Amino acid sequence: MTDLVQNPGGVQELGAAMARGELTADALVRRCLERIAAVDRQVRAWVSVQPELALGAAQALDAERRAGRVRGPLHGIPVGVKDVIDVAGLPTRANSPSRADAAPATADATVVAHLRAAGAIILGKLHTTEYAYYESLPPTRNPYDLTRTAGGSSAGSGAAIASGTVPLALGTQTAGSVNRPAAYTGVAAFKPSTLAIGGTGVVPLAPSFDTVGAFGAGAADAALLAAGYAADHLHLRSPAPATPRLVVLEDAMVAAKTAPGTAAALDALAERFAEAKLPLRRAMAPVPLEVLLATHRTVLLAELGRTHKRLPTDRIAPRLAQDIEAGLSILDTEYHAALAALAGYRQAFWSAFGPDELLLLPAAPDVAPEASTTGDPSFVIPTTALGGPVATVRAGMDGALPVGALLFGAPGADTRLAGFLLSETGAALGL
Repeated sequence: MTDLVQNPGGVQELGAAMARGELTADALVRRCLERIAAVDRQVRAWVSVQPELALGAAQALDAERRAGRVRGPLHGIPVGVKDVIDVAGLPTRANSPSRADAAPATADATVVAHLRAAGAIILGKLHTTEYAYYESLPPTRNPYDLTRTAGGSSAGSGAAIASGTVPLALGTQTAGSVNRPAAYTGVAAFKPSTLAIGGTGVVPLAPSFDTVGAFGAGAADAALLAAGYAADHLHLRSPAPATPRLVVLEDAMVAAKTAPGTAAALDALAERFAEAKLPLRRAMAPVPLEVLLATHRTVLLAELGRTHKRLPTDRIAPRLAQDIEAGLSILDTEYHAALAALAGYRQAFWSAFGPDELLLLPAAPDVAPEASTTGDPSFVIPTTALGGPVATVRAGMDGALPVGALLFGAPGADTRLAGFLLSETGAALGL
């Protein structure tokens, strides 16, 4: 581990320190700003920072705490925001020349407004791939090894937390853009059920999948952040402690692609679950993950083309332009058939598992690769397509690089997943 890697602190421990009077929101924001100044020239997670506004918000929240008003677990906790999500006063550039002249947003995205209402402090904007797609790549590097990727598209979100510059961050996931970068940077993430989070103020990519996700130093932190902006019906604000039945999901594609170090880390995590007396079994995927991958791809391309057909092709990356064109060539009948097929696959897949079961997979075939790519999303994409909540948890290390795992459930299982992550068992497992 290099000196670029630093734990920024967990939400609950930071909140407890504030409650004891050992820490203030003002001091925490200043600590984040000092850390950004120290390491972000190398890590390059941040697009822009709002120090004066963040300190002003911190001081107001400290005054509220002194007066006996605490809004909840996010009170006084700084958050970074991926630069496809609007923050009032900052332009949303989405890492694209086509938005180089974008004016500052006049209002926060709905998720950002909800976080402010919950007492979170918006510190600034974080790097992304162009339009949260595959290219162009952001300048962000992995704090564990600057020659390697931090993943995509929410590269800045994972790297900012891993380098200790902020405790929490927002990202978005359409394919694998929250859960994969969290795994590559050794942090945690919580992607709520697909379509459960409104996208007002968020640059779209493929609306059937676009979902705002949460990053934290640990999985409990990510779940607490998601609770700050999630709809009430997900019950994330007060999930009952859950003891789920766990399933190690087996699949031909996963078996063929998983590197030995990643497989060993996942086996070790499963063993830790078993030692914690959690019910655990193994099962083959009832729908091959490659089938889900292909169907997701058809829907994503069709929606990408329809959403962004007016982008100037000379001001976006060649791959983005090509895939917009490919999406426009998909007929409505093909697009609708893929949506219907996906609905059928979801039903067939989830009917094979009990309502209290959570599934376990590697987050990626291998550790973070070299920095000219965002890495392989093929393990995460099927979980996105299946529609339920997906958490990235820390599985271990492969040499000097982190390995992440996915814990995921059926659509609407958000409270069960969060309840496990926030339980004493989850804490004891160091997720």
